[in-house]
Amino acid sequence: MKEYDAGGMSRRDFLRKMSILGISAVVANAVAVSPLGALNAFASMKGAEDRAWELAKVAAAKAKKKTLTLLIPTGSIGNMTPYVDKWKNELGITLEFIEEPDEVIHTKGMQEAVAKTGRYDVMMPTAMSYPDWIDSGVIYDLTEWTEKYDPELFNKEYGVVFPASHHAQLYNGRVAGLLNDGDQITLLCRDDKLKDAAKVKAFEDKFGRKLAVPDTWAEYRDLAEFMHDPANGFYGSLEYRSPYYVKWMFMQRLVSKGVLYFDGDMNPTFNSDEGVQVLEEMLAMNEFLHPDAFSFTWSSNYNAFGRGEGFMNIVWPSGFKYSKAPSTGPATTGKIAATVMPADFTKDGTKVYAGLFCWGYGYAVSKYSENPELAYAYSQWMTSPTISADAIPYLGGYSDPYRVNHMLAPTQRLIDTYSPEYLKTLYDNMVNTVPDFCLPGGFEYQDALDKQVHACMTGAKKPKDALAAAAHSFERITRRIGKDKVRSAWISLAKNLAEPIRKASGADKWS
Repeated sequence: MKEYDAGGMSRRDFLRKMSILGISAVVANAVAVSPLGALNAFASMKGAEDRAWELAKVAAAKAKKKTLTLLIPTGSIGNMTPYVDKWKNELGITLEFIEEPDEVIHTKGMQEAVAKTGRYDVMMPTAMSYPDWIDSGVIYDLTEWTEKYDPELFNKEYGVVFPASHHAQLYNGRVAGLLNDGDQITLLCRDDKLKDAAKVKAFEDKFGRKLAVPDTWAEYRDLAEFMHDPANGFYGSLEYRSPYYVKWMFMQRLVSKGVLYFDGDMNPTFNSDEGVQVLEEMLAMNEFLHPDAFSFTWSSNYNAFGRGEGFMNIVWPSGFKYSKAPSTGPATTGKIAATVMPADFTKDGTKVYAGLFCWGYGYAVSKYSENPELAYAYSQWMTSPTISADAIPYLGGYSDPYRVNHMLAPTQRLIDTYSPEYLKTLYDNMVNTVPDFCLPGGFEYQDALDKQVHACMTGAKKPKDALAAAAHSFERITRRIGKDKVRSAWISLAKNLAEPIRKASGADKWS
């Protein structure tokens, strides 16, 4: 790199030698053209890790408490335990993990806001917790630390992929947490079924187009019906209809019609013609779903797909890992075709691709920690471009790719875990993702919507009645929290949507 920067090597030779060293073409090209020079540009990728480690050494040396305690969701620990010995041996810091079910992590944080015990140093919530936790004073605003130590959150070559970089880390434009988990949903299909000669011919004869992964929700429905074979225990799709999960199926389809959850003045927009159409389309899909769709958890869903019980599945990236691994995907290993979430159309015919970045954990620093700088250093170190790329492939953890380098310049371990094709699919999908209810009262909003969508799917309510009831709940939540407060957070989220979604929804015209 020094020789190249000094003009002693052609770009062609430089790229060739970087390739020999195992550096990906994306990274090699990026550093070759960087105005910082190749050496400085390459060093900056590791710089976030180094800056965090230097801070950790200083903070650890002066810390009276030599234990760093982390509140984490059950099942996520596998991405963190490989580094316990390094922190103990090199810093003298013991990492203590307190595991709680993921559905109570938010409540634990709100309880700490009242109790102020200082029990936790680092807390690992989803992005939906940040607004309530910041407003309650239980976690730090990390902005000043990120400006000082630069975790490379927004770097176009190896930062967190936009717009998750903003939706899953910021609250009202300020850094509330550091993302460590790229939870977005993508669509998996059985590739062996797509290549079956008899099915290829039968599908083309029936629909007049080639058998392939679906591009639109209408094509998705056609494929589910065509592949549905319940007599042989094989179903068109394993799409969720169970409580807690079903809201995401509705939200995903709604936004692909160019409709967000609220308008620019916090009026619910899903109780509309488009919202009713989404519920009707979901009801029509029910006959082609796995019979356990109404009771699936993420783990039972993954296992059913891995056993070969369906053609399509809507999953988080960990679902792809399950399906790819022979131990958990005996029927699907080497037989998966993944794609971005299907598109739909607005009333004026605009085609909209809209993924959903739902859930997604991150590190937050407790206001009541005895060692807040050490807690921040841990968070930056674990989520740095280099350490995160090493941590994600470990089994027994939730973390999935979220940085540009994870997907476009992956390590060999990331490639082995996910495959180059799926990593590219993740990137192509993530650039068009919309966020969860990352607002004050976010968990209340999502629960209200989930209950009504589920009531519709079970036949307890008609689509219009279900959406009207959900809208009434939303309006009540907004009044209680304060319209101006929630609207400020909503506008902040909406201004960082992908431009096609902003235009399709009309959010580009909001003040």
